[in-house]
Amino acid sequence: MSKILYSTVIYECDDFDIFINDYLKSVFNQTEQNFELLVIIDNANKKKVEYYINKYNTINKIIYIKEFNKFFSPIQLRKELINFAYSIDATVLIFSDFDENVASNRVEEIRSKINNFDFTFNDFYIVDYNLKKLDENTFFHGRNIPNIIIDWHDIKLYNYIGLGSMAINLLSYDYKSMEFPSSIRALDWFIATKVLLDGGTGIKLDNTYANYRQHKDSFVGFDFRLNKKKLKQGLEIKKNHYDYFKKYNFEYKTLYKDIVELNDYIDKIGEDKYINIVNAKFDTTSFCWWENIKIEKELL
Repeated sequence: MSKILYSTVIYECDDFDIFINDYLKSVFNQTEQNFELLVIIDNANKKKVEYYINKYNTINKIIYIKEFNKFFSPIQLRKELINFAYSIDATVLIFSDFDENVASNRVEEIRSKINNFDFTFNDFYIVDYNLKKLDENTFFHGRNIPNIIIDWHDIKLYNYIGLGSMAINLLSYDYKSMEFPSSIRALDWFIATKVLLDGGTGIKLDNTYANYRQHKDSFVGFDFRLNKKKLKQGLEIKKNHYDYFKKYNFEYKTLYKDIVELNDYIDKIGEDKYINIVNAKFDTTSFCWWENIKIEKELL
């Protein structure tokens, strides 16, 4: 029988009390409660975290609360989620974001679908600060997201597999040996790409979802038009991602070269002009992460 570990990293933020209440309600309202919970504290108040967990843990669920070196990066802390899962012989590790909540059947759906796959991922609604939907449709609605993903080319240029919507099968793939390079920022894109390059597979969960809350620290946001912040972020993420994977597949050498040349092109014409061209030429509402970073030949 699967041993499931549900996990998150909790960090200090302005709306800590609201986020942790909504998060823990979601965890303890799951229809399937046969799982353990791991919380890694990232410079948050441990006593406060323990207070809220004790408030919701009326069923004596097994809960692990861990702290690590305060200088650990967000990427390192998420590697610790994986390391700890293996240390307690978990078979499935579910990632979740502390500033979100999820449908009550998420764990149930993961348990029923993950056995024959290396990872699962689910859809999400983009919601406001109060968890009100900003769009009646899910993010995947109207986008061509495969039900089963077997080819890394499907996420070569962008990513739709969010870390907070991902669960990994610890028995079918050796995640413990996966290195997490410090240059990587989009860990979800990195993990899925590496697994797929190694011949692994993932499955989309159609019957559950997350609520992706928008606030001042949200990574992606709900407006997919390009701006200077998104351009800088997208260029950095893609350059580092392609630079790492070019040692695994020759196509990434071309992708890396394209991004380097794109930086030169933007320097030549200016950021404002590049941004205006992209936003005018493409329907950005249909984009996934970083898909709005278009190389020069795509602009012609």
